[in-house]
Amino acid sequence: MNALAGPLYIVTGVLLIAGVAKLWSPAATASALRALRIPAPVQTTRAMGLAEVAIAIAAIAIGSAILWAGVALAYAAFTAFIMWALGRGDVVGSCGCFGREDTPPTPGHAAFNAAAAALAALAIADPVALSQFDGSAAEAVLLAVLVGIGITLAIAALTALPRTLALAQGTAAPAIATFTLDSRQGRR
Repeated sequence: MNALAGPLYIVTGVLLIAGVAKLWSPAATASALRALRIPAPVQTTRAMGLAEVAIAIAAIAIGSAILWAGVALAYAAFTAFIMWALGRGDVVGSCGCFGREDTPPTPGHAAFNAAAAALAALAIADPVALSQFDGSAAEAVLLAVLVGIGITLAIAALTALPRTLALAQGTAAPAIATFTLDSRQGRR
């Protein structure tokens, strides 16, 4: 198996979770796009989320060069969006990447996206797919656990870390939970 498999599965897992978040809660991403004067009805944001989910699942499962190119292009677009948002100052308070209002665009976020794009671009020349895995069941479990930890840490670095640093510097109000339960409607 390619030495880049673990890191590739991590960045692709982050893409998958971001896509699911946009399907589940598209308003934050639509709002971020509109803040930069990009027309973005909720249906467009959901379509973006669906595309992210599809490309992530296909890249992991099938792993062709064209699918890894899709992952690289998605992350390159995210990098450009974050850089554009950063260049506009405080116009975009949240990129909405994970379906929440409290995911601020940061230089670290841009760097993560650029690194993920470069990593996926490397897989174009030497595609990685789960079907190529030739290890034991124990190795598969270890890979899955490590990839899961990597995904969790990456998402925390993109969401919780910027909020924590802002709080530590006294430049932001504490984050308010965006997921609430309503006894009449279930999930809001």
